[in-house]
Amino acid sequence: MPDTKTDKRSGADWSAVMPKQIVPAANLLTPPMGAMAAASVLTLGIASQMWGLWAGALAGVLDANTKLKPLAPAAKQAPDVAELKTIIRKKATETAPKAVAGKKAKLAVVSTGPSKPAAIAKPGLPDDLKRISGIGPKLEQVLNGLGIYTYAQIAAWSPRETAWVDDHLKFGGRIVRDEWVKQSAALAGVKPE
Repeated sequence: MPDTKTDKRSGADWSAVMPKQIVPAANLLTPPMGAMAAASVLTLGIASQMWGLWAGALAGVLDANTKLKPLAPAAKQAPDVAELKTIIRKKATETAPKAVAGKKAKLAVVSTGPSKPAAIAKPGLPDDLKRISGIGPKLEQVLNGLGIYTYAQIAAWSPRETAWVDDHLKFGGRIVRDEWVKQSAALAGVKPE
């Protein structure tokens, strides 16, 4: 147990190992060293706060960028897609009754929406659908999966069938814009319906 009756200075322990001439000078260095330690801690605290502020701002900008980016194109495309679907359906109701005579056919066209085109079994030598502008290798595989293998099939599509394929592939009117039916008819050598 230490003796509390004796008056010990704060530097008495380490001053015993130092020469007597240096002890007063060492005592003068204690306040500046404390000030340097305090300044270091203060500087590190400010630096960490600035880093947190910068990192938080960067994270906020990136978060806002990812949340806002998908909204802009979708807002612009939605009216066009809806308008194209309306045009395709209107053409389907106008032209289909002319192809088939009778009131029964007219009611069937008006009451039902787009219809799936008839699928056929894969022929021995299917047509190269990639020759149609707008159809690539992947899309050709998708069409083959729907049972569509020949130019004549596409050339025979009614507006209702065109609308069904367009809706199924989520093209937003691309089939009509690229004129697949006309291109197919030209490639098959038949007159489009």
